Amino acid sequence: MGLYKEIMEAAEIVRKDDNLDLYKKLLDLSSQALDMQEEISRLREDNRELKKKKDISEKIVRHKLPYVTLEDDSDDLYYCSHCWDSEQILIQLNCANNGCFNCPHCHARGVYDAEKFYDA
Repeated sequence: MGLYKEIMEAAEIVRKDDNLDLYKKLLDLSSQALDMQEEISRLREDNRELKKKKDISEKIVRHKLPYVTLEDDSDDLYYCSHCWDSEQILIQLNCANNGCFNCPHCHARGVYDAEKFYDA
């Protein structure tokens, strides 16, 4: 917080010189500097989240059935396409042995393996 510290040091010097108007302006500036630093931190966090979503978005593989996978996922995990499309969150599906799935987040249901489903 270098800017805030510098403003406060200047404000202390002005206060000692008995210049109340300038002192009030410096205090107002210090408040604005803190607000701007908070906004910068929030924007940096938002930027990190957007980059993370973009990176995931580039790895999404869509299928004919209503689920998505990640191209570099060695575990072949299935994720809810509804949750990804509507909220950009990856929710792992609960997959049953009969080829059906359900989403624990949005409660969508469907088939992840048509062969298992029709053989059952």
